[in-house]
Amino acid sequence: MKKSLVGIILGVLALMFVTTGCSSLVGGKWAVKVNGDPVLVKDYDTRVADAQKVYEKQGMKFDTDQGKQALTQMKGQLLDRMIEGQLIAQEVKNLKLNTEDAAVKTQEDVIKKNIGDAAKFQDTLSQQGMTEPELKNFLTLYSKITADVKAPSDTEVKAFFDKNTTKYSQPESVKAHHILLKTEDEAKAIIVQLQAAAKDNVAILPKFEQLAKDNSIEPGAKESGGDLGTFTKGKMVPEFETAAFAQKVGTFSTTPVKTQFGYHVIYVEAHTAAAVSDYNQVKAQVAQDALNQAKDAKFQTYFDDLRKKAKIEYAKGYQPAS
Repeated sequence: MKKSLVGIILGVLALMFVTTGCSSLVGGKWAVKVNGDPVLVKDYDTRVADAQKVYEKQGMKFDTDQGKQALTQMKGQLLDRMIEGQLIAQEVKNLKLNTEDAAVKTQEDVIKKNIGDAAKFQDTLSQQGMTEPELKNFLTLYSKITADVKAPSDTEVKAFFDKNTTKYSQPESVKAHHILLKTEDEAKAIIVQLQAAAKDNVAILPKFEQLAKDNSIEPGAKESGGDLGTFTKGKMVPEFETAAFAQKVGTFSTTPVKTQFGYHVIYVEAHTAAAVSDYNQVKAQVAQDALNQAKDAKFQTYFDDLRKKAKIEYAKGYQPAS
């Protein structure tokens, strides 16, 4: 919910489109006027309610202190995006652009495919406060404004790759399992059992998984056996991450690892080093990324100027926070 409409990238990143407009312009109180065109309170309230429903399905609780703060922030962002959507709708009309153009439909189909099924597509629109016509408005205007952006030269593509090497790298990762216990003594007892199994040449991973199912207090451990899958740095709490990445493959921790959740016993199944992709293998993707970035930059400049020149009038109580 942090990005502005104009900072997005087409294609796969189009899943993150975050703009909206006004679905109805007849009668009722308005929250804001954009060059004289009103965004109605009832439409704004509907967008907020629809976005709330999707977030709540994902587990967000808006009746907590944190939830109330998030709701306030979300409301401000959604209204701002409605303003942006209104500006885009006005520009599409002023330039007499065709939102039903075949190229626009193709782009929309790619977005739908990347999101998944129709239900997920509609949920994504609702979560971001959009309607399908507004998405088409954006795609149409974006295509028009960026149509003359030239493909980067080979030299520019290589320079883009060198500047964004981490984007085309495989980050260091670990595949691990854990058993979470309430106390240090309980964790030490598990370690003693694992050491005994190792001494008796018992296969450690199956033993570890069974101990996790029988003893771990982690929700879901009875089904997962403590399997955390593969993760990169920054995904786990610091104490757990440090221990997991330092541990040798095929071993379990001999000292309990304390975190805010309790005491962990960790088994590391695999550890993959970071690796930079071969330039020639990713060159086509790099070229597309460089082109998208150039298009985004041009559209950003265009839209910033559009908004700067716009006359925006807020009703009392809907002014943005200073």
